[in-house]
Amino acid sequence: MTVLQAIRRSPSALARSPALFIPMSLLFLLQAPQLALQSTNPLVSSVYSLVLSLAFLVVIPFVQGGMIGMAHDSLSGYPSNLSHFVEYGRDNYVSLLVAYLIILAVNFVLGFAFVIIGGVGFVLGFASTNTIVIAIVAVVALLFLLIYLVFAFFIQFYAQAIVVDGHGSVDGLKHSYRVVRANVLTTIGYMVLVLVFGLLVGAIYGAASLLLSPQAAAGIGLPTLSLPALVAVALVLTLFMGVASTFFLVFSVAFYDELTSTHA
Repeated sequence: MTVLQAIRRSPSALARSPALFIPMSLLFLLQAPQLALQSTNPLVSSVYSLVLSLAFLVVIPFVQGGMIGMAHDSLSGYPSNLSHFVEYGRDNYVSLLVAYLIILAVNFVLGFAFVIIGGVGFVLGFASTNTIVIAIVAVVALLFLLIYLVFAFFIQFYAQAIVVDGHGSVDGLKHSYRVVRANVLTTIGYMVLVLVFGLLVGAIYGAASLLLSPQAAAGIGLPTLSLPALVAVALVLTLFMGVASTFFLVFSVAFYDELTSTHA
């Protein structure tokens, strides 16, 4: 099975190129101050989070290019290092950034429409007793949500298409659509597996992050941590997320490689 083959290939690729763990771990490490500060200084934590989000908007395409290129090299049997990360990130940056902005624009339009229609439905729910009108608004809102989910499903491999197969921004989106369309059931299986593991990782992260909030910790009988302990927990959590995210990324490249090499 394609999904199982991709899973089997991922650990050996990570072992072949341990430098793969560094970029993602550093990204999550940058979030450690926010986690540590959210209980001691929420305002500073919020400002830091906003600045970091804006920086990530510029940095993420570079990291995507570098990580996917390294992962593909390692999956192909060639050890990769951080110099390759910089090379792949630089060479694919513009294409990935343009595709990323296109996706953001589409998501914004769909999200805005969903919020507006949902708001109209909320108002009608109080101002009108016409259940047919309210039902129509609800159906239209759900339709926009469905369009968003379908869009995200079909273009999820655009970055792999750009870095691995050398497509441009728009062609990368189109190629991802073609690959997923030709392998819908297999991709659904992949998405279900990613969702399950993602929920598991999220649950571990969420449970551990309760230690970073004195109010939440006290509410369930956990001890209130000192500042050094808060920093230590934040570091462990961010490194855990870095390792998990690296595995998921390598797995996604392995899965894309299996689809394109077997069914291209």
